Amino acid sequence: MQQEPRGMSRPGPAAAPPPGGAAPRGIGGSLPALLAGIVALPLLLLAGAGWFGWQRAWQDAEHELTRAAEVAAEYLGRVLDGHDLRLQRADDVLDGLDDAAIRAAEAPLHATFRRIAGQEPDGSTPLALFAFDRAARLLVAATVHPVPREVPFDDRDFIRALRDPAVPEPYLGGVHIGRLDGRAFFSVARRRTDAAGFAGAVVVSVYADAANAALQRLLRAPGDVVSLVRTDGEVLARSAGFGPAGPPLRISPDSPLIGLMARGEEGTVSRAPSTLDGVARLAVYRRVEGWPAYAAAARPKAAIRQRWREGFAGDLAVALPAWALLLGMAGAVWRRQRALGVANATLEQRVAARTQDLAESEARLRLAQEAAGIGTWDWTAGSRDVRWSPEQYALFGLDPAREPAMTLDRFRALLHPEDRAVARAAAAAAMENGRYELEFRILRPGPTPEAAPELRWLLGRGRWIPGRAGTPSRLVGVNVDITDRRLAEERRALMAQEVAHRAKNALHLVGAAVRLTRAADTAEFIRLVEGRVAALARAQTLLAEGDGRGADLRSLAAGEIATVLAIDAAGPVVALDGPALALAETAVQPISMALHELATNAAKHGGLSVPEGVVTLCWAVEQPAGLLRLRWEERGGPAPACAPSRRGFGSRVLEATLEGQLGGRVRRDWAASGLVLEAELPLARVTTEAA
Repeated sequence: MQQEPRGMSRPGPAAAPPPGGAAPRGIGGSLPALLAGIVALPLLLLAGAGWFGWQRAWQDAEHELTRAAEVAAEYLGRVLDGHDLRLQRADDVLDGLDDAAIRAAEAPLHATFRRIAGQEPDGSTPLALFAFDRAARLLVAATVHPVPREVPFDDRDFIRALRDPAVPEPYLGGVHIGRLDGRAFFSVARRRTDAAGFAGAVVVSVYADAANAALQRLLRAPGDVVSLVRTDGEVLARSAGFGPAGPPLRISPDSPLIGLMARGEEGTVSRAPSTLDGVARLAVYRRVEGWPAYAAAARPKAAIRQRWREGFAGDLAVALPAWALLLGMAGAVWRRQRALGVANATLEQRVAARTQDLAESEARLRLAQEAAGIGTWDWTAGSRDVRWSPEQYALFGLDPAREPAMTLDRFRALLHPEDRAVARAAAAAAMENGRYELEFRILRPGPTPEAAPELRWLLGRGRWIPGRAGTPSRLVGVNVDITDRRLAEERRALMAQEVAHRAKNALHLVGAAVRLTRAADTAEFIRLVEGRVAALARAQTLLAEGDGRGADLRSLAAGEIATVLAIDAAGPVVALDGPALALAETAVQPISMALHELATNAAKHGGLSVPEGVVTLCWAVEQPAGLLRLRWEERGGPAPACAPSRRGFGSRVLEATLEGQLGGRVRRDWAASGLVLEAELPLARVTTEAA
């Protein structure tokens, strides 16, 4: 029920129309301007919405391209780092061999290079891995055997560059056309050195068509282009290809991007037309960490404008009919007001009709609030009472029938204790700037008095309405439930931290395995490193299968031992004895590495090296002491002469994992019957059940 506005009386008897049927001067003079303003206001709002949508379309495009460029830079950095690791492994294989020895051993080196090279990212062909002598002649290759020694390659930029000792490694070369297969490629290269200095180079050739296809998988929208650009402006790979002219493709030397990349800045945004194909694009550049290259993500400006047009078309589809309706209503008001001068007696009926329209509008507004879950509130300055809409009561889990009079004290009691001071500060700030905005938590009562309160996140926005003296009089605002959004943000942040932590930890361990592994020959070195990397991979697989919540100790131990023990009924025996035990996520990788080192050492020197050998791994949980006890015992193998005189990689792994990472204690006894290792690990660090 609506009250009649103060200061407005009901219309009296109809007045006689003025001569000629004209409207009264007070109405006729101001009404056209008023109606023109009413009709023009929606158009102004529509224009404002279009302008805001235009700005938002460009901001969204820049945000998406920035994310795409960052992802591309991270991806390309990992790919190039992987190629550099291949080069280092290849250089290690050739270390100590002169050119004649390499040519004599080309066949086995070819097989070794194929294993080091691996496959293209799409799995189609082996990566092209080459070794050149100081005269730029091929010595060995992963893709060709035997290599054509008569073909010269001294015109390649990586050969010329690496001859200069001042050029840093690894070197990222430009785009060339392969003489052996005719495919376009760019290179990643390192020097080979001997006592005389420069002895040649090891090179990975990255085929442009494969790199272009890989970049296409990073595209965010049709028409987008992702590129890998060297700091001198040469395009090494491009999701849209190199165009009809083919490579090389280079950014114009006059472009400001050349200076930016030469200075090594982190990135920039370019709105200038592309100097590659003339297409006007919005482009975002991000530096590839550790490499003289940038990842670029670009979108045609026409596509951004088209997206804005599509969004604005929806606004027009709603706004224009509404504006036409408003125009018709304005015409109707004008006609009705003109008729006032002739038939003032009909004013009462028209007022009633307008009142009905307002009631329907209020009902529609109420319906929209209920559908959107928006609660409204109204507080008068100096008062302890506050008026809430039914939707506001629903947000706070209250019943308006039980608490019809809402107070500020009741509202503050529902706030999370940590957010009460923030709410008071936001209200005080609103007194100064006229605007109230706050994200806060509430403890919504449960369905029963015994139920625990429910934590919800709300977004509150309001504005002070000044009184007659110009000072703030009433604070009116809305609250919206944003709990789902905040939970989603927290999940995304937690997932990103977890992925980054695991990736860094795995890369650190792989690097340590490569640096510290010692072997009699290359084959043994590769086998040892691959075994340790495989142990890391198996630990990660068990974690993935358990959704990152840990892994079963028995399954972990059986998997590690099975990798070094051939399945043979007459072979050595491995006994696993212990209760079911779920390892914590942080303990899976250290224990996996320790068991792998023990099994590898036993297969090489101990109880797993002979058919009659026996290895027993047992574990027990001591809850009062808070310990997990592990015992590894070897019997029947070769008797150890004595304790090792120096700490090898395996000993360092055991100390770093069981003692360093898990805080345990390890005791080793080289008895005549074989190695006995006993470890005491704190349950709180290694199991999920300890919590």
